[in-house]
Amino acid sequence: MIQSSNFGYLFIYFWEWMALPFYVALILLIARFHQRKRLEENPIYKYYLRGLVLKIFGGIVFALIYYYYYQGGDTFSYYESALTMKNLMFQSFPDFLKNEFGSASTANFALFSPKTGYPLPYMYWDTQTLTVIKLITPIMLLSFSGYLISTVIVAWLSYSGVWKLFLVFSSYYPQLKGRFFIAIVCFPSVIFWGSGILKDTITLSSIGWIVYSIYNAFILKRKIVLYLLLLIPFAIVVLYIKPYIIFALLPGSLMWVFSNRIYKIRNTMFKLLIIPVIFLLCLGGGYFIVQNLGDYMGKFSVDKITTTAIITENDLKKDYYGGHSFDIGSFENTPSGYAKIFPKAFIAGAYRPFIWESGSLVMLISGIENLFLLYLTFLALARSRLRIFKRLFKEPLLFFAFSYSIFFAFAVGLTTSNFGSLVRFKIAYLPFFTACLYILSWKEKVSEYEEAETDELNASHLTGSSPEVTTD
Repeated sequence: MIQSSNFGYLFIYFWEWMALPFYVALILLIARFHQRKRLEENPIYKYYLRGLVLKIFGGIVFALIYYYYYQGGDTFSYYESALTMKNLMFQSFPDFLKNEFGSASTANFALFSPKTGYPLPYMYWDTQTLTVIKLITPIMLLSFSGYLISTVIVAWLSYSGVWKLFLVFSSYYPQLKGRFFIAIVCFPSVIFWGSGILKDTITLSSIGWIVYSIYNAFILKRKIVLYLLLLIPFAIVVLYIKPYIIFALLPGSLMWVFSNRIYKIRNTMFKLLIIPVIFLLCLGGGYFIVQNLGDYMGKFSVDKITTTAIITENDLKKDYYGGHSFDIGSFENTPSGYAKIFPKAFIAGAYRPFIWESGSLVMLISGIENLFLLYLTFLALARSRLRIFKRLFKEPLLFFAFSYSIFFAFAVGLTTSNFGSLVRFKIAYLPFFTACLYILSWKEKVSEYEEAETDELNASHLTGSSPEVTTD
């Protein structure tokens, strides 16, 4: 049982264990129906049910580890606060609507009572955590307020975004769909940290929907209005929960959108000259937009990232984290200072904790995972060498995924000092990064015929024609 500020204790109730098989069976029945409906037109759906089973399993393992081993954590804070929102719904529906669709305020907080319980203050007064609470409150109704059942439903719903991301990569590189299934769906960190009641689960799924919507609206140019209507709410969700992700996504995604125009340029030299210029313009535009997001960016904001890094370094000297921390050293707040610290920050964000730095079973699994990433990286670099830059400029999706991953890994490594936080932050770019490594490694092995076939498929995406592998 978990100590609660409102309800005495929070339990995984016996009835949840009895109901769990029925919930899982119902979810899998719905998923099986959806799979059968899509399988004839798109054979890639043979992976759909496998991935969902892994996702639900990850959610259950996450819930049990946090309940029995950690005996607390943010996941229970979200759950407890959502319970108070659900109780308010039954006590006064108008008051619930004011909190569900309004902003945090003293007047809205006063609408709660001892009967409903009160949202945890540090959750309620933070825009990012309050957004998560609002999103999971309706799930309290579907789960009859059970924590374990709520986690399973969150895992199920969040799987949709991960699956959409898998479809996009597989439509570009159908020969790699098996490896993409591993990279995007099956990585242990993604299964574990991306299936529980956390910010990371919601943002990862939203990222998948954002990429899928961009792909359909701007690359394939089909059902543009529909996919723009999907893109906007998911972008808003990410903006409210982890807005720095938008900054990481912007430059590469804009390059991806403009890729159809770049692809039509025949002069190779001019193309090589214009691509960096367009990228810098996209980066500058992204910087301008994010700079005006103000306090929403938190510790990753343009103005605060240096301060955060300095505070992180000072905190390490005080040993708050009991040995579960790392230090990349100090740096100067200048372009050359960032350039010097980049290798250490990127390595920390992409490959740590190393296997010998693991202090628990969860960290050990992450260490093994990072060792595998190092292997994929060395394999890709050994095969590609300097041709990696040619690949990036030639293939827009690869460029988008690579630029997003590199920036995100650097920012996380620079501003995070605790391994527990690091492995959670990583899942937002880990599927992209791993998929990039698979693509780069595979590209050097394919025959000229296979590569020409892939280039033709890429061209069909860039010109807006229907690909061989559909994404619906």
